[in-house]
Amino acid sequence: MPAEPGPLSARPDSAAQLAKAAVLPLIACALVLALLVLGALVPAVPVVGALGSRYVGQWALRFVLLGLLCCLLAVLARRCGSRRGATALGGGGAFALLGSLVVLGAQLSFAHDRGADLGPAELIGTGTPAAPPDRTEVYAEVGGTPLRASIWAPPTPGTDRPAVLWVHGGGFITGSRYEQRALYRNLADHGYPVISIDYRLAPPVRWRDATSDVVCALNWVTGHAGELGVDPSRVVLAGGSAGGSLSINAGYALADHDAVSSCGGAPPAPPIAVAGFYPAVDLAGAYDDNGVAGYARRVAISYLGGSPERYPQRYEYASALDRVRPGLMPTLLVTGCSDHLIFEDRVHGFAERLRAAGDQVVYAAFPFGEHAFDADFHSIGGAVSRAELLRFLDEHAPLR
Repeated sequence: MPAEPGPLSARPDSAAQLAKAAVLPLIACALVLALLVLGALVPAVPVVGALGSRYVGQWALRFVLLGLLCCLLAVLARRCGSRRGATALGGGGAFALLGSLVVLGAQLSFAHDRGADLGPAELIGTGTPAAPPDRTEVYAEVGGTPLRASIWAPPTPGTDRPAVLWVHGGGFITGSRYEQRALYRNLADHGYPVISIDYRLAPPVRWRDATSDVVCALNWVTGHAGELGVDPSRVVLAGGSAGGSLSINAGYALADHDAVSSCGGAPPAPPIAVAGFYPAVDLAGAYDDNGVAGYARRVAISYLGGSPERYPQRYEYASALDRVRPGLMPTLLVTGCSDHLIFEDRVHGFAERLRAAGDQVVYAAFPFGEHAFDADFHSIGGAVSRAELLRFLDEHAPLR
C-alpha cells in the first residue's frame, strides 16, 4: 500500500504556495514603480506624469535600486516555482530599472557638464540639514504686519561684501523665509551674506504689495549695509517660484523707475543682478496653463483678483515678461524640464526674449526636473542649483 503523505512531504507544496502568495504584492509594487518611471519618461501622461516627475525625477537612484531589487526577487520567485509571477515581477522591475537609469544618467551628465559637486549624500538624497539663521530682524511693519528678515552671515566678519536678498516661494499665498535655509548657509560659507525676507501673502490680492515689500526689504538692506557687512551696490535679488517672479519683477521695475517701496521713501538702486529658479515670469501664461489640478489658476486669482481678461493691467505689472527691454541687469534662470506648474517653455521663452533684447541671461533646464526639483539640499537637483547660483554670483558679484 502506498504510504500516506506526511507533514514533511507537504512542505514543498506549502512553500511554493506561500511564494506564489507573496509574489502578488511584489508584482503590484513593481507595476507602481514602472508606472512612476513611465510618468518621468513621458511627463505629458495625465496624473502619472506629474507623480513620476516628482518622485523619480527627485530620487532617480532610489528607483534604480528598487527596480534592481524587483529583478532579484523575480529570480527568487522563479526558483520557487512561480513562473508567471516572476515574469510579471521581473518585467515591471526591469522597466523601472532601465527607465530610472535613463533619468539618472541624464541628470548626472547634466550635473557634470554644469560643474555641480556631487557626493554620496546628493546621489542618495538625504534631505536638507538644519541651518538656522544667525539673527532675525523686523525690516518693516506694513499695515500692522511685521515683516522679518533672517540673516545668514559668513563665518568670518567682513565689510563691503556682495549679498543675496532671497525671496521665498509658495505661490504668493504661503511659504517661509526658511525654505532654502541650507542653501543660505552654503552661500554664507562661501562668503556671501544672505538675507531671506517675509512679504505680504494673498489673500487679499497682493499683486502690487508683494513687489513693494521686496523693494522695501532692499531699501532696508541698503540702509543697514554697514552693520550687515554688505556692499549696497552689489546686492543680487534671488528666489524660487513665486519668489523668483518677485525678485525679477522688482529688479526690472527698479531699473525702469516703476517701483514703489511699501515702507515709504525713495526706491533703492536696482540690484546688480537677479536670479529666478522656476520663476512665474508670465502670470497670464501660467493662468492659461492652469498647472496641476488647477492650482496655478487658483493662485493667480488669489494673488491678482481674477483672470487676465478681467485684470490685464495687474498681470502686466506683476509679470517680468512684460518688462523685458534692452539694458536690464544680468539674469539667471534655472528650471526643470518636466515642471508641471511653471512650464519649462514659459521660462525658456522668457530667456529667449531677454536674449533678443540683448540682455545677459544664463539659462539652465534640469533634465526630468519637476517644480522645486532642488527643494532637498542633498540631491542632484540641489547640487545643480547651487553650482549655477555660485557661478553666476562669481561672475556678476564676485568676492573681492
